[in-house]
Amino acid sequence: MVLTAAQTTAFFENAAQMGIPHATVVQMASEGIATVDDLADFDKDALKQLAENLRKPPGRIPDPNAVVPQGGQAPMIPTPAFTFGAKSQKRLGVACELIRFYQTVGRDPTPGNLQWTNVMKNFEIQWESLKDRKDETVPATPLITRTLTVLKWTGPFRDFMSRVIGVRTIPLSYVIRPEAAVPNVAPALAANQPHSTEFGSVEAELVARASHGHALYRVDNASVYHYIEEATRDTMYAPSIKPFQRMKDGRGAWLALTKQYAGIDKLEAEIERQEQVLHTRKWKGQSNFALEKFISQHRSAYVSLANCAEEVNYQLPNENSRVKYLLAAIDCSDAELQAAMASIRQDSGPNGMRNDFEAAAAHLLPADPVARKRIAGAKRASANISAAEAGSEEVSATTAKKPSIGKTGVHLRYHTQAEYKALSKGQRDELRQWRELNPSVGKSSKKPKADTNKRSDTFTKKQVAAMVADRVDAALKKVVEDKVPDDGEAYVTSLVEAAVAKATKSDEDSKPAAKKVTLKSILKSAKNGSN
Repeated sequence: MVLTAAQTTAFFENAAQMGIPHATVVQMASEGIATVDDLADFDKDALKQLAENLRKPPGRIPDPNAVVPQGGQAPMIPTPAFTFGAKSQKRLGVACELIRFYQTVGRDPTPGNLQWTNVMKNFEIQWESLKDRKDETVPATPLITRTLTVLKWTGPFRDFMSRVIGVRTIPLSYVIRPEAAVPNVAPALAANQPHSTEFGSVEAELVARASHGHALYRVDNASVYHYIEEATRDTMYAPSIKPFQRMKDGRGAWLALTKQYAGIDKLEAEIERQEQVLHTRKWKGQSNFALEKFISQHRSAYVSLANCAEEVNYQLPNENSRVKYLLAAIDCSDAELQAAMASIRQDSGPNGMRNDFEAAAAHLLPADPVARKRIAGAKRASANISAAEAGSEEVSATTAKKPSIGKTGVHLRYHTQAEYKALSKGQRDELRQWRELNPSVGKSSKKPKADTNKRSDTFTKKQVAAMVADRVDAALKKVVEDKVPDDGEAYVTSLVEAAVAKATKSDEDSKPAAKKVTLKSILKSAKNGSN
């Protein structure tokens, strides 16, 4: 719809709209803004230049205040500045963004959807939020892993795409939406809003209706490809997107990947698996598997079913059915848990737990018998807790391992002599009384370890061999110098026997009698020992 001349004038000049003086509006036409649609060509920098030109317009005009004689001509003066207030500049800037938004989603401007109050105000708030998000750091790309298969990865990747704002100030999720083409007629606007009730926000309407034929779509499409390549890198899925590498076709890579690994057959198989979780899996409370984890399985199954329902025709269970499946899956006779389940069944009002899965789950968790066993096992029994006053009862073995503190501040445990001397008289008396009541505390049944640092009186074979070699060398030296009798061998043997007897004297009681020693055997032993 094209605005009439009167509607255009009202938009620019009415005080409730742009509030621009008529003379300024006339001058703006010479600058290129004659209709509302012309605003789409002006960005922030162009509007700044417009304001500068209006402040210092070109040309000269006759001086209106000059006294001109009859038949004369008024003197010429520079063209005076045109009024273009700050409020008008701000509103005109918002109007430029709004017109571009309407062109992107295929909506014609009308007098109704160009009202500053409240359509343009609401648009300004949402648009500023989008621009701020565009400058934020991009979050980490969700990667396909062994546990996060393509079927499970598609949901997180869609969410990731909705958080990344492209060059057109549109979330990149518009690139991978199911349908590339959009209906020619845009849905009806919500009251006092620049967007429709169907989409609910400026952002959602951009994702659903932004054209894939825009000049900057190729840039956003390439960005999507790079994110998908990062997610599939070094996985078995990487070859599936190889054909789209040259053109950097992100949408093509997305469709190929999801069709091959998250197609209708895969989705239907996933639905069947998750329905088995809801209908056939039982929880009996007889192991260490807590009820909270079992409820999480039901919750995860529902989320998976919801993701599948976005792609295939599937009727999701409502809240009443979810609670029904959960209660039917609990096969435990614990009295407290059964009472909690009964109260859920009775609370069947519109806002009752019977129609609210999360409320029912929160009501069941405190009655979990597995969790109660864990809590009970983590606490010490009352018999193992020491008395409040020393001497009131004997400290148990459990308490003795972790000493308590008496009334005087003394640690009720074994003290060394130095620690005992440092205690006050009152502390010594309390400690003495405690030791009399607990004579076994502090004593150990283990035998003391042998002192490994104490030097042994025995000798090793190498030590003996070395001593024998020294004695043999000395004896042979005497033989060579003729300082021994003719029976040199007998003399050397006697010397060696004396050395061996001295070296082995300390362990005679613990070792068998030594063999007869000859010079030949000693020399051989000495040679081996030196090696």
